[in-house]
Amino acid sequence: MKQQSRMVVKKFGGTSVGSIERIEAVAQRIFEDTQEGQRPIIVSSAMAGETNRLVSLARDINNTYRGPAYDMLLASGEQVSIALLAMAIEKRGLKAKPLLAYQLGIKTDSIFSKARIKSVDDKKILDLVDKNIIPIIAGFQGSTGLEITTLGRGGSDTTAVAIAAAIGAGECEIFTDVPAICSADPRLIKNVSEISKLSFEEMMEMASLGSKVLHFRCVELAAKYNVKIHLRSTFLKREGTWVVPKGECMENPVVSSVTHDASTAVIKLFPVPIGQSYLSKLFDLLSKKNIVIDIITQSQNEEGQRLAFSMQEDEVFLAEEVVKEVFDASVKVSIMRGMAKISTIGVGMKNHHGVASRFFKILNSLEIPIHLVTTSDIKISAVIERTHLQEAASGLHTEFGLDSEKQD
Repeated sequence: MKQQSRMVVKKFGGTSVGSIERIEAVAQRIFEDTQEGQRPIIVSSAMAGETNRLVSLARDINNTYRGPAYDMLLASGEQVSIALLAMAIEKRGLKAKPLLAYQLGIKTDSIFSKARIKSVDDKKILDLVDKNIIPIIAGFQGSTGLEITTLGRGGSDTTAVAIAAAIGAGECEIFTDVPAICSADPRLIKNVSEISKLSFEEMMEMASLGSKVLHFRCVELAAKYNVKIHLRSTFLKREGTWVVPKGECMENPVVSSVTHDASTAVIKLFPVPIGQSYLSKLFDLLSKKNIVIDIITQSQNEEGQRLAFSMQEDEVFLAEEVVKEVFDASVKVSIMRGMAKISTIGVGMKNHHGVASRFFKILNSLEIPIHLVTTSDIKISAVIERTHLQEAASGLHTEFGLDSEKQD
C-alpha cells in the first residue's frame, strides 16, 4: 500500500556511497521509496575515504593553511558522489539533478573549513520536487556567494537538517553503516546496546564528546527548528534511533551512553603570568584561528599560575603558534599528544546522585591517570592517555549497566 505522497530529506554518508556497488544499492533504495509514494530529497557525502585523501594532500602542501583553496579542494569529493548517484537513479527511469551548494543557494559565513549555514533557498528544491525531479545535493559545503566553503567534519548531516528545516519537514533521515545509535562505539566495546530514542540534549553532548554517528551542529539545528532525526542503516530496512525533543522521551536511564574522542591533545603552560590579560589574549587569538578549545583548567600556588586546555589533536600545530605569539620563553609549554576523552552521558544524571563517585571509582580501580576533568548536568568527561581508552570505556559501560544481554 502506498504511503501518502510526502517529501522526505535523506542523507547518505560516505560508507553508503563508498563504491559503485553501494551507489547502485542506494539508488535502488531511493527508487523503491518513490514507489511507496515518497518524494525524496537526497543529500550525499563524498565517497568513503575521499575527504581524508584530500585533507592529506592539502597537509602535504601546507599543514596550517585553511583558506578558499582548502575548501575548494575538499568540496570536490561530493561533486563526484552526487553525479554518480544521479546517473544511477536516472538509469532506473527516474529524473534526478545533481546540485552543488552554490547552485542550490546554501549561503554560509566566510569561515573556511568550518563555515556555518546562514540561509537555504528552498524555492529551487521545491520546484524540482514539483516536477518529479529528485534533487541530489552535495553535503558538507556552502557558498559565500563568491567562494566555496565547507562546513567541517560531518557537515553533510548539517546540510540535510538545514534543508529539512528550510522546506518545513518535520523529520530528516540520516543513513549510515550502523543500524542505530549505540550505548558506545561498537568498534571499541563489543556488547553495546542499541538506543531506540534519545533527546536532542543527550545527542548534542554525545556528538560534542566524540560520537561520530551524528554531527553536533546538525543536532543543534534540529533542536532549534524541531526537526526529528531518524538515524538508520543504509543496508537494512528497519527502524533505527530517533533523536527527538526531550518531552518525547519517557523514563531516561541514569547514563545513556559512554562516548569517547580518541583524537584529543592537551597543552599545559607554566608559569603563566599573573592577571587576566594574557588569558584574554590567548583565547581571543585561538578563537580567531577557529580553534575549538574544550576543557580549560587553571590553578595558582606559591610557585605560580598553571594553565591547561584540550583540543582536537589535528589543531595542535595552529594552537602552538598562538601560544608562542602570546608567551615568551620563560613559560614552559608541554604538549601532550596521544590523549583521549572518555565521557558518560545521560539526562537521568540530573536527578541521581553518586554518578561522579562511580565514574572516578572505576578509573581509579583500573589505575588510569586523569589529566583533565569537566562536568555538566548530564555528562562527566575525563582526559586520559589513549592507551587506556578501551579498558576505561569497557569498565564504565559495565558499571552503568549498558552491556547488552546478547553475548558473542
